[in-house]
Amino acid sequence: MRIIDERRRGLADRERALLERLIGFLGDFGAPEEDVELVRQTLADIEELFLLVVVGEFNSGKSAFINALLGAEIAAEGVTPTTDRITVLRHSEEPEHLESREGVLEKGHPNDFLREIAIVDTPGTNAIIRHHEELSRGFVPRSDLVLFITSAERPLTESERGYLELIRDWGKKILLVVNKADLLDGAESVGKVRSFVANGIRSMLGLTPPIFFVSALLARKARAASSGMERDALLGASGMAELERYVSDLLDEEGRVRLKLESPLGVVEELVRRYRKSVGERLSLLEDDFRTSENVEAQLKLFQEDMRRDFEARLAEIENIIHALNERGDAWFEENIRIGNVAELVQREKIQERFQREVIADTEPLIDERVDELVDWLVDRNLKQWRDIVEYVNRRRQAKYDEHLIGEVGDNFEYNRSQVIRSVGKNAADVVRNYDRERESEEIALSLQDAVAQTVAAEVGAIGLGATVATVAMAAALDVTFTLSALLLAGLGFFILPNRRRKARAEFREKTDALRHRLAEVVRRQFDTELARSVERMRGAIAPYTRFVRTEHARMTEARSTLTDLGGEVEALKKEIAAPDLTPDAPS
Repeated sequence: MRIIDERRRGLADRERALLERLIGFLGDFGAPEEDVELVRQTLADIEELFLLVVVGEFNSGKSAFINALLGAEIAAEGVTPTTDRITVLRHSEEPEHLESREGVLEKGHPNDFLREIAIVDTPGTNAIIRHHEELSRGFVPRSDLVLFITSAERPLTESERGYLELIRDWGKKILLVVNKADLLDGAESVGKVRSFVANGIRSMLGLTPPIFFVSALLARKARAASSGMERDALLGASGMAELERYVSDLLDEEGRVRLKLESPLGVVEELVRRYRKSVGERLSLLEDDFRTSENVEAQLKLFQEDMRRDFEARLAEIENIIHALNERGDAWFEENIRIGNVAELVQREKIQERFQREVIADTEPLIDERVDELVDWLVDRNLKQWRDIVEYVNRRRQAKYDEHLIGEVGDNFEYNRSQVIRSVGKNAADVVRNYDRERESEEIALSLQDAVAQTVAAEVGAIGLGATVATVAMAAALDVTFTLSALLLAGLGFFILPNRRRKARAEFREKTDALRHRLAEVVRRQFDTELARSVERMRGAIAPYTRFVRTEHARMTEARSTLTDLGGEVEALKKEIAAPDLTPDAPS
């Protein structure tokens, strides 16, 4: 295809760059190979002859029309689908057949019309063999001009409307030819058919293409007429002369170049539209996914807040046990460290046994009971939160992607998304289903008990919590009784005893308060550790979904930006191609 001036050569170069960018985008996007191949072919077609593609239903007279247009029996004709592949008619010095690739036959013919224009004859759009129709549809995006042939017997059928919609979507210029006009009974019938066709295309498709009524039969008779008068009469009656004049004016050198430059833009525009629609749908879905993951995170934060608030109440119950111990100790010292109890106070084993029974009492089992309750509560709340996650993810799995768009764009987005959500949901469901409450309780209980025992042992030398409390209390008691017995023997008990009682009470309170604080600290620290571990497990379960959403959202956002740029370049090129001041230089 000769580009007739430098400016349009520049436009062609920009189109090549645009198509290269689109190929790169499609590759990065993971588009199906047929879309990539279409753009590659469109890029190659810029260098090819002008492609005039003839389409229509079989038996509409496409091949007869082409033969009449060229004045030669080139295209096969028949009452059954005779064209079973794309046939490209090109100029050659001698008639020839060249098989170029599967489904495409090239024919050469010495016809002047074919010097600058290649005619493409396609299988019928309603061919019995579906492959025939697919060949036709696949070739439409490559066309520079489409001649759509319909029959005066059955003009603008439903299948033809659908095919015209496809041509429109690819942004192709259409000339609509009503063949077999010789079957219509006069101008009135022609007017009715014209009105029916024009109104139908305009109302249903928003198209207003030029409409020509022709008779390929009369045109061929005109070519075969022996006299010039008969030939002119038949040719005029056939309508071919009017169509030929229109095509000749439309496809002069400048017109061909203009249409040739416009043609690739239709391909880019349609692909940009399809992918932009798909990207928009995906971004909408991913934004919902974002909200889902954010909601899960918000639920986990609320879960932690609720757990910490409720934990303080449970911790207070444990501390109250130490408070009660302290109060019993105060009362015991007040009641027992008296002059009247000197005889008993000096009996070390007896006083130890009483102190253990009356002060320490059930402190150890009460603390154990509260710790067990704390563990059970933590385990139950963890399980409930896991169930909430499973329910939430399952609800998100029900958000389906538009299957039409999946087929239209054809990459693995929905498959990958479904796999991620299914995997996350399955993993969370497996946790719930296999949640071993006894094992979880045991792990948390051991963790708490070990932490408490290690801390207390380091402070006061006790082995277990109950033993530690007893040791603290008895240390004070033994100190008092030992000191008291010594003082009594020295005759100073009446003066020293009240002071030692106050000191013993103060030391006992100090030690129990310290124990209460240390106990609260270690239980709180261990609770925070267990809570954080549980929450991180939950976050870890949902993390693949969150990562996928973030990655795909970034990818789709970038894709949307690229498509916007491509669409902007298409609009700019269309305006420049259509600009009236682009007058061509002399042909080179």
